[in-house]
Amino acid sequence: MGMEDFFAQLPRGKEDKPLLFGMGELVYDFHDIDGLYFMLDRRLSGCMILMWAKPMNPDVKGTVTLNGRDIQQYVLTSMVQMGYMWILGVPLRGLVAEYGKEYTLHVEGFADTDGNIMDPQDFTVKGINKVEPQPMYAKHEAVALQTATEGIVLLENKCQLLPLAKGTTINLFGKGIYQFRNGAVGAGKITPRYSVDLKEAIRDSKEFALNEELVDFYSCDADKIPPAELLQGAKEKSDTAVMLITRAAGENMDSSSAKGEYYLSDAEDALMKILSEEFAHLMVILNVGYPIDVSFVERNDVDALLYTGFSGMLGGPAIVNILSGKENPSGKLTDTWAKDYFDIPSSRNFYDCVDKPRLDADCTDFVDTCYEEDIYVGYRYFTTFHKKPAYPFGYGLSYTDFVIEAEDLQYTKNNVSLIVHVKNMGERAGKEVVQIYVQKPDGVLEKPKRELIFFEKSCLLQPGETQSIQVDIPNRHLTSYSEEKAAYILEPGTYQIFVGNSMDASYCGEFQIQREEIIKQVANRMQPQQKIRTMSKWEKGAEFPEGKYSGIQEGKGSFEPYAKRSSYPAVFETEKPEEPVTFADVRKNSKLAERFTVQLSLEELARISIGASAGWGMEGVGEAGRVYQIEGYDLPEFPVSDGNSGVNLRVSNIGMPSGATIASTFNKALSEQVGRVIGEEARELGMPMILAPALNIHRNPLNGRQPEYFSEDPYQAGMMAGYYAKGLESAGVASCMKHMLANNCESSRKRNQSIISERALREIYFKAFELAMEVQMPATVMTGYNACNGCPTAADEDLIQGLLREENGFDGFVMTDWTSYDTVDVAAMIDAGNCWITPGSLDDTYTSQIVNGVKEGRIRLKRLQENVAFIIKTMARFA
Repeated sequence: MGMEDFFAQLPRGKEDKPLLFGMGELVYDFHDIDGLYFMLDRRLSGCMILMWAKPMNPDVKGTVTLNGRDIQQYVLTSMVQMGYMWILGVPLRGLVAEYGKEYTLHVEGFADTDGNIMDPQDFTVKGINKVEPQPMYAKHEAVALQTATEGIVLLENKCQLLPLAKGTTINLFGKGIYQFRNGAVGAGKITPRYSVDLKEAIRDSKEFALNEELVDFYSCDADKIPPAELLQGAKEKSDTAVMLITRAAGENMDSSSAKGEYYLSDAEDALMKILSEEFAHLMVILNVGYPIDVSFVERNDVDALLYTGFSGMLGGPAIVNILSGKENPSGKLTDTWAKDYFDIPSSRNFYDCVDKPRLDADCTDFVDTCYEEDIYVGYRYFTTFHKKPAYPFGYGLSYTDFVIEAEDLQYTKNNVSLIVHVKNMGERAGKEVVQIYVQKPDGVLEKPKRELIFFEKSCLLQPGETQSIQVDIPNRHLTSYSEEKAAYILEPGTYQIFVGNSMDASYCGEFQIQREEIIKQVANRMQPQQKIRTMSKWEKGAEFPEGKYSGIQEGKGSFEPYAKRSSYPAVFETEKPEEPVTFADVRKNSKLAERFTVQLSLEELARISIGASAGWGMEGVGEAGRVYQIEGYDLPEFPVSDGNSGVNLRVSNIGMPSGATIASTFNKALSEQVGRVIGEEARELGMPMILAPALNIHRNPLNGRQPEYFSEDPYQAGMMAGYYAKGLESAGVASCMKHMLANNCESSRKRNQSIISERALREIYFKAFELAMEVQMPATVMTGYNACNGCPTAADEDLIQGLLREENGFDGFVMTDWTSYDTVDVAAMIDAGNCWITPGSLDDTYTSQIVNGVKEGRIRLKRLQENVAFIIKTMARFA
């Protein structure tokens, strides 16, 4: 029976009593901490979702119990995303926590809008079954474990508290015990074969014991202070308290600077204060999706601080490996962690819902976001303006000591070269990250004090062992962008090089450039419609953003009219072949894609250009979309899936750490392995394309998709993304670099305009994509939901044809983000060169807009043919 038939037979008459039902067996996955619907309504975190057959009266309070235990914090609501169906969200986190155990859920007392009281109903809820590792995936899961381990960053280790002595009983405190998050929500979500959280990993370890009394206490799923006798018992077991702090993050909503999000909640603060007073040592583990306030370290005398991010399916064992000393921490921060949120320059222009309504992705308000900080993102601001952070970019401690020395610094016309020696001076084996920064001379253009231009992770160095790394940095990585000259230039002066293991690297040497050099002549594109105020170290009063021009734009109802962009010729001069060209022919010779395409009718071209809808419904497996298979051409199935950290289907597969944690490894070879593993599992599941990597810049930590993206630094983001894409495509699966361009928030993302200088676009936001494409030219690129400087990126010909194709030689196909057509004209997107409109539909809602667009002259037929040829060519490579 299909879903429509099922709903049709439910009692919905005025006299019918409300009926509550679940879809299939009610299995609660206590590792899926937030659940599928959290991204739509944050109150549903940790809830089992049941549905009502009729509209309900929210003013009538019902009763919900689990095995007789009263559950007060249920959620009764209707959801627009589910056709306004009423649902009951029952929070079960901490209550259903045993594998395979069955529980009785009892519901009564709720009333519908017709005044009918429900008959009491009982449901059997079952904890997920325990899944044992399968030998066939051992190598894949070893990569997941290594990535999780190398992505952990040790921020504090006073008195060498870590590693902990073997046999230590670990006292875990806080709701993080039951809210240990393995991934983001939304597109970055993982569906792992199994998952091991921290409490389970400690139980399974041979090194440590676990204080089970505290685990039982925190089944309350709150940061409560245990009673005195429980604290005393814990102190008798160990003199160290370990507090877990966790934060959800992901697609559809941004975080805020509220307590419990960026700052500690009152409950977290009170618990940590007690722990610092009661125990000789305090360790805090940050299982968070974004940088948060860490002023508590000094306030509560925290001895050890670990940042894990979202570590994937094996995050628990990874932490145990670090705590025990089995593995030496080698992760580094991909972001500057500020002492306070309002120290971050973008805080003045980021929509922060701390004192305003939280705007989700589909909010109808139009929002402007002015990038006043310009090129001074992250450490570029903190170093240049002498603002001390809590922890700098690239920072991370180790259990051993390394010495990094550089020699033979040379500059030639084309590159900078040097040799870096890394020596392990300590008593434990470990890995170190070499980081090289440049300080460019100020000239006509002012420059940040530091810019990352190279990094490399060492091999595992034994005590006393040295590794020498040959470094060659092309001069194009040293340029700055001149809007006046429309060129990437090297200005004359002294270029100082700094080498170390964080942004606080040591001076290494310098070289001179005698006269200005134009390294790449281009054209200005995508410029703001009017000059914007930008931060400057030279201009008095411009040392920090004002934030006057950002926020909701009252009365605005459209991006139209779009800002004027350049027009680029469509290159499609192919004659119709005398003999039919089949898709099999294109597989053998991709140069035949144009001849295949020219055979198609206008309606067929339109049909391929529109996706054949998504598989997110209750009957689908969760694929994000698929190319429509027009009849008579033997086109293969070509579904696509989200998946920065795995194959995001409702089918179990690998669960890698989130993008920010992958990037924290600073290990390019490991990023490539991550991509390859995901690609191999995607192939196994019949997915020829993964919509990853996502590499937007960490402009502000409150961006909901912060954990999916890699870094605040474009060089690091670009390198890690490029190697990830290289691994993915080496497995025969197409990659998709997203979301282009300056898509740096979720608040009203379909109606959010980024206003930004061309220099910042080129040096920060597009630079990450440009660098990634140097490593691996991706099969596809996805544009963002946002507008940039007056034009939606999905319809920006200067972006797609100019920056992407003309300047960077991209020859794959471009796609929209899902449902971009809600706010952007389909014809404009197609004519700009956006080849595939997603997710689309099976009817003519969107195809007719293309057909009419061609007939009315708003879409060039050659551009449409060119777009489809790119799609066919890519399908032939990967289908």
